[in-house]
Amino acid sequence: MSRLPRGVWATAGVLAVAAATVGVPSGRAVAAGAELEVASGYGGYTLKAMPYTDMDPNAVNYVTLANTGKTKITSYTLTVDYSSLGGFVDVTAPFSGCEKKTEGVLVCQGKDAPAPGRTTRLGGFRVRSLKGAKGGTTGEIKVSGQADGAAITERVWKVDIKDEGFVQDRTTGAVEGKVKPGAEVRPGAGFTYFGANTLKGTDFFMSASGTSFGQEFSNCDYGTMPVYEYTSGELTDVTYPAAICHFDDTIEVGDSFDVSPGPLRIDAAARGAHWEGRPGTEDPRVDREKMTGVHPGKGPELKLVPRPDSAPQGKPQATDLGVTYQVDNTADAEALGASAEGRPGDVVTVDVGYRNNGPGGMPTWTGSRPIEDPSVETTVTIPPGTTAVKVPKLCWTENGHESKPGARSYECTNEVTDWRVGPGERLVWSFGLRIDKASALKPGKVSLKVLRESDSNPKNDTAAITVKAPGAPGGTGGTGDSDGGTGSSGGTTGGSSGSGSGGGSDSGSGSAGGAHDTSSTSGQTGSMASTGAGTAPWIAGTAGVLAAGVGTVLFTTTRRRRRS
Repeated sequence: MSRLPRGVWATAGVLAVAAATVGVPSGRAVAAGAELEVASGYGGYTLKAMPYTDMDPNAVNYVTLANTGKTKITSYTLTVDYSSLGGFVDVTAPFSGCEKKTEGVLVCQGKDAPAPGRTTRLGGFRVRSLKGAKGGTTGEIKVSGQADGAAITERVWKVDIKDEGFVQDRTTGAVEGKVKPGAEVRPGAGFTYFGANTLKGTDFFMSASGTSFGQEFSNCDYGTMPVYEYTSGELTDVTYPAAICHFDDTIEVGDSFDVSPGPLRIDAAARGAHWEGRPGTEDPRVDREKMTGVHPGKGPELKLVPRPDSAPQGKPQATDLGVTYQVDNTADAEALGASAEGRPGDVVTVDVGYRNNGPGGMPTWTGSRPIEDPSVETTVTIPPGTTAVKVPKLCWTENGHESKPGARSYECTNEVTDWRVGPGERLVWSFGLRIDKASALKPGKVSLKVLRESDSNPKNDTAAITVKAPGAPGGTGGTGDSDGGTGSSGGTTGGSSGSGSGGGSDSGSGSAGGAHDTSSTSGQTGSMASTGAGTAPWIAGTAGVLAAGVGTVLFTTTRRRRRS
């Protein structure tokens, strides 16, 4: 449903160049005696008519007024005739002093003509298709007039009415403030058909991230939809409940209707929730093939509820689709340190990172794409007396080198496909530390910089990394430095020789490049997070795995793992 015109941003540079030409002689040929010329400054003479109120597909198109004569123009009159569009397209002209003379005709009186030999750049035509406009048809906007009695050369813009199919124009069931985990919500949405032809039935796709369907319908198939990273196409660690329904209704151009999925239940781990519907699924077979655990719904038939023509006109949207809920829930990222023991020359392995103590899930990123604006910035400071000789991927030195041995500290990030850390889950990185000198051993640390909404307990944002050598004076190294964080035992890890244990209040298995785990046993892909066009990752999230096992674990894995 969300469709934005391609190339809008790519044309920004062209606009800058075009803007630089304003104020120079026009150079266009005009009819004899004419001194004022109306022209398209950029984008040509074809406009797209779409129904959206929140975006303009013709934003890069603009119009110019050029005084091609040698005398000052005191006033001008322009007639804008768009009557060929049959009343199904709303037109706003960029000229000053415009008033509607008759249906489809504007008359604009202006006194702001440019000086002789100069050109003024105006805005562009705003054309928006209205309810009942048939996609695939065309019309014209004709601009004519006179300036101080001299005729102005007529210009004609072609208007293409685009087939936009179903467009969301209203929502229902929004809630002010926050809802509690486990609460019941009843979202809904309304749509108007801005297509080209009568439809004999349509499919309807809906998703419910951060929630679960409280009711099923007999004309819908329900399942779980995976989320793919949208640049690489890789499978991420999030999924969401979804359904594909079918309606046998006959739908005419201009018809409006409303749909509700029934009650939804907010997940226990949700920090936000979102429901969205999309009629007219282009290829429902593709969606069905992606879904897992597909089963037919049991219950009554889900129906389209026609909206009468007398109902208030909606606001067709290209973005911000569906209904979003804020959930009164928190999360807590706790730093996970480690301890290890060995002799000088040994390489010991420590697995460090953080765990989400819940009760809510947390996103790994909050920007416009994965890894941008991370929820948690993880810095690993190497213990003095040791050298990092094995550094996992996605851990960077202060000067920007990835996985480079020998640095004193590293900032580690998650995989691009790790979008969410559920309650009880961890992100850990595995370092190989060579013990250089027993007498020089001092604690290092893991320190977190966490967004406030994912850090209900900032006191546990630092944990110690301790390495000790048998018989070394003061080499037990049990606690962190003044920044806080206490290392505790909880498992073993082997290097070339020597052993290690997890810090923090619990222990977990590690990986060579940002493992994502929830327990001390080997595991599988974990829980889901939000998805959807125009929905940030923290908006949704289903119940994750709630508790990690506590106890001794072996840190021997060097491949990327995720535990659930």
